[in-house]
Amino acid sequence: MKVEELAGSISSYVVEILKDSGIEELFPPQESALPFIFGRENLILSLPTAAGKTLIAELAMISEILRGGKCLYITPLRALASEKFESFKKWEKIGVNVGISIGDYESVDMHLAKADIVVTTAEKADSLLRNRAFWLRDISCLIVDEIHLIDSEDRGHTLEILITKMRKLKPDLWILGLSATAPNVSEIADWLNAKFVQSFWRPVPLYYGILCEKMLEIYRDDEVYSAKKSFEDVVKDCISEGGGVLIFESTRKYAESLAEKLSGISAEYCNAGELAEMILEENDGEMSKRLAECVKKGSAFHHAGLLSGQRRIIESAFRSGAIKILVATPTLSAGVNLPAKRVIIKSIYRYDGYSRKIKVSEFKQMAGRAGRPGMDEIGEAIVVVSKKDKEFVLQNYIKGEPERITSKLGVESKLRFHCLSLICDGFATDIESLKEFFASTLFAKQSEIHSFELERAMIQLENWGMVEIGDKIIPTKLGLLVSKLYIDPLTGFIFYDTIKRYDALTEIATLHLICRTPDMERLSLRRDDDWVEDLAFKLRKELTYFPSQYSVDYDWFLEELKTALCLRDWINEMDENEICEKYSIAPGDLRRLIETAEWLAHSLSRISSELGKNLPRLEMRIRYGVKEELLELVSIRNIGRVRARKLYNAGIRSKEDILANKSKIGKIIGEKIAEKVLRELDPLEP
Repeated sequence: MKVEELAGSISSYVVEILKDSGIEELFPPQESALPFIFGRENLILSLPTAAGKTLIAELAMISEILRGGKCLYITPLRALASEKFESFKKWEKIGVNVGISIGDYESVDMHLAKADIVVTTAEKADSLLRNRAFWLRDISCLIVDEIHLIDSEDRGHTLEILITKMRKLKPDLWILGLSATAPNVSEIADWLNAKFVQSFWRPVPLYYGILCEKMLEIYRDDEVYSAKKSFEDVVKDCISEGGGVLIFESTRKYAESLAEKLSGISAEYCNAGELAEMILEENDGEMSKRLAECVKKGSAFHHAGLLSGQRRIIESAFRSGAIKILVATPTLSAGVNLPAKRVIIKSIYRYDGYSRKIKVSEFKQMAGRAGRPGMDEIGEAIVVVSKKDKEFVLQNYIKGEPERITSKLGVESKLRFHCLSLICDGFATDIESLKEFFASTLFAKQSEIHSFELERAMIQLENWGMVEIGDKIIPTKLGLLVSKLYIDPLTGFIFYDTIKRYDALTEIATLHLICRTPDMERLSLRRDDDWVEDLAFKLRKELTYFPSQYSVDYDWFLEELKTALCLRDWINEMDENEICEKYSIAPGDLRRLIETAEWLAHSLSRISSELGKNLPRLEMRIRYGVKEELLELVSIRNIGRVRARKLYNAGIRSKEDILANKSKIGKIIGEKIAEKVLRELDPLEP
């Protein structure tokens, strides 16, 4: 179907924008979805990667906007939200206002009241509901990207509750779910009172292969093509033909070493010196230097330990072909759009405290990256196996079906987290109305939530002082605050209970309190971390919690303290690379810890204010990684923690000092940066 044929159903201006984007005709599954889109029917669209789900979502949103509606587009990750936001901005040419919300959980982003399309994550959308963002009541169309991730252990429960809340809030809400292929898509459609279009069609045919003991077998059109190939041959063959190779490794360590090893192959075909410099501008630590060396030779590794800026540089370079080999951990498979001519799955095993085989859905997600639409005639997904696993891979992964999508809501801590918000936001007022709400979830279609589970959650919340149970369940002031802050009720109780018992806390005690909560990621202990225990005994009189050495919680406590010590080094201006080396973490890990700790420090401050207590205000120090004396300087754009310290040590300690010493600033922080800073502080500065 040519895109011109859409003009009668939507708008000729829309057609022009599609053509400007290089879209001349619709794929068969897209054409199958159109009657439901133009008929405004709830729809689950289940297609393989790169088969055009997003275009259908865009047509749905533009149709709704032309009818005077407002759209909410949910993605699983913030990086993906940013990618979609940039992609949707093309519709601004016809007056569509596109907004994004991925920041502070307590913010209601009032400016988005004027947006026609709001892109966000499920967690942020749920927090917007809790904080009474009035503009959410104007949402008439909900698009859920990767709706199959309701199956995710980490985030699926929030996505499921968000969808259920939005349906309760807006009974006439139009819902479009975009999904990878799954055997029970019809069950998801039934839950949402939706039609479904399921297709296995791909714009680029996908063929599977197995590499076992230097023998490559490609399964193509019911035939098997065999050739004697080493792993390096499989990589080089693809690159020599102008393609890119995306390799999935099981761990960061393996991904890094393999990228370094394969850089000798890619170096024959490209040189990316400028990109290497960009990598080092983000961070110049040991890992970043190794990454820069790889990038210079046309290869790269990609994992959560990299800084977000480094990941963006690598992703963009791989798409453009400047990087030929990308070795990634499996987290990339559910993230941003990065197709490659050939995908290689290096191992079917993962180690999560124990060795396990990956799920079929994980395998299909990774394999689905193979084949670049408009560039490749075919895509190839090759899995490297041992002889004992070969038949298992063929029957269960290559020929097998992904697992059913199942709700992950039936866990006590998750029920408690959402029950509090339902009471606080007025979705329920007693056990019966709570049960009625949960009856609308996918969980209720697949199993049963018993009244006693909800009663147990409510009794726990009452014990923590967050609700009062009578004829009706009423949220307390603490419960309302905890719900709005978007923290685990247990986190809120730990904060509240500790603050009540202490009139004052030291810096390390406050940081340790933050790290005791279930919302905080903890650094694991290593064999040479005896120093953590030594420091624990020196600090024991300051800490609010110190278990017996014989307690089952003792190692857990040491991990919490190690994380707190890492944050203490950060806010006392230890060099970022020194911190990473001392704590055996990567820059991306440190930034993630900082981001979470800042949010929890803010929550702690809000709760302590309710109790009239004054704890150390660490939120801004955690954000910038500085001592309190530098807070005014680091609040100025382009002055980070290092430049702020240089200025302070030179006697320049405020905005007024900067303006009074214009001639000195360039010598201290560099002329170009000084120009930017002065323009920021004095708009009339030339």
